[in-house]
Amino acid sequence: MTPGAAPKILLIGLGDLGTTVLELLAREPGLGPVVAASRNAVRGELRANLARLGAIAQGYAPSIGFTPLDLDQPDAVAEAVRREHPEIILSTATRQTWWLDGLLPPKQASRLRKARFGVWLPVHLTLTLKLMQALRAADYRGITLTAPYPDVVNVALGKLGLAPTCGVGNVDEIAAKVRFAAAESLHQPVERVQAVLVAHHALHAPAFEGAPGPLPPYFLRVYLGNEDVTEAAGGEQLLRTPCRLPLGPASCFLTAGSIVRLIRALATGEQPLLHAPAPEGLPGGYPIVIRGGEIRLARIPGLSREDAIALNEASHPFDGIERVEQDGSVVFCPEDAAALRRVLGYNVQRLKPAEAEDRAQELMAKFGEFARKAGIDLDRAWRAARLSSGGREV
Repeated sequence: MTPGAAPKILLIGLGDLGTTVLELLAREPGLGPVVAASRNAVRGELRANLARLGAIAQGYAPSIGFTPLDLDQPDAVAEAVRREHPEIILSTATRQTWWLDGLLPPKQASRLRKARFGVWLPVHLTLTLKLMQALRAADYRGITLTAPYPDVVNVALGKLGLAPTCGVGNVDEIAAKVRFAAAESLHQPVERVQAVLVAHHALHAPAFEGAPGPLPPYFLRVYLGNEDVTEAAGGEQLLRTPCRLPLGPASCFLTAGSIVRLIRALATGEQPLLHAPAPEGLPGGYPIVIRGGEIRLARIPGLSREDAIALNEASHPFDGIERVEQDGSVVFCPEDAAALRRVLGYNVQRLKPAEAEDRAQELMAKFGEFARKAGIDLDRAWRAARLSSGGREV
C-alpha cells in the first residue's frame, strides 16, 4: 500500500461491530472509497445508505458503496476482491457474537463460563479461514485486518500460510484503558500518556475487575513524554483499576475506535505507536508501528521479540488454549474442554482448522439448545439487546 494514498477499503460483515466501524469510517477524512459487504443484501444496503447520509448531514462527503458478499461462497468472494481492488480489507464476520452468553440467566451463564473463551474458537475461526482461502485464490496482496479472536485464530492460520496482516482490538483496547487509568493517577492529560503493552486476549477477562488473583503474563511500561513513569502511575494496579463498561452491542464503539485509528495510520502514513493482536500471525498482542504502509512490530525497551512471543504463548492457557501445533491444530486445556462437555454435551479436545465449520455448527446448536432449556429465545433476546443501551454492565 502506498503511504499517504487514500486507500480503498472493503469492510466485510455488517453486524454490530462492522456497522459501528462503517459509521466511524464515513466520518473519517483522508480515506478512499469504502465498500461495505454483507450476505444480507437488504440490510447491508440500508446500513450503507444510513452511514452515507448521516455523514453528509454532519458535513462530510464519503464515498460509500455496498456489495452483497457471502464468505460461504469463496469463488464469489475472490471475484469481488478482484473486481473492487481494495487496498485494505477488514473482516468482522464471525459465526456467533462473543457476548451471547450474557443473554442467559446468571446461573446458566456462570456455569457456561467455567469454560474459558478459547473453547469458542470454531465459531470465530471458520469464516476467517474461508476469507483467507478466497484471498489466496484472488492473489490479493493488500492489508488484511480481522476482528474475530485473532490472538489464536490468526496463529492457527499462520501455520497454514494463511495469516492475515494482523488482528484488531484486544490488546489496543487494554492499552486504552491503561492510558486512561494512568492519566487519572498522574493527574495528566491522557494525550501525554503512552502505554507500551504486550498482552494476550486472555488479559481482558481478569483485568480492570478490581478482583485479586493472578493475571496472565504481560509486559507493561507507561511513559509521560520520554520518561518511564510505570511505577509512579501505579504499575500492575493500573490493570486492576475497575472499569465498568456495557456488555453487548454498545461495547463495539471501543473496538471500532481502535480499528479506525489503525486504518487512519495506514492511510496517512503517520507512524504513531499503536497496538494490535497477531501481527505476522504471532500469538497475543504487541506494540506496532506503520512503516512504508506496512505493519511492523515496534521495538520494546526491555523486552526482546523472542521473549514477547514467549510471554503471549504462556498466556494461551489463561484463555483455555493449551497450545497451537505446527499443523494449525489447536489443543484446548482439559479443564475447559471438560466444562463445556458437562454444560453443553459438546466434546472438544483438539480442533483442526479443516474441522472448524462442522464443529462450529455443532457448538452453536448445543448452545441454542442450552439457552432454550433455560427459557431464553436467543433470536428474540439478541434483537432486544441490540435495541437496548447495551445490556448489563460488567
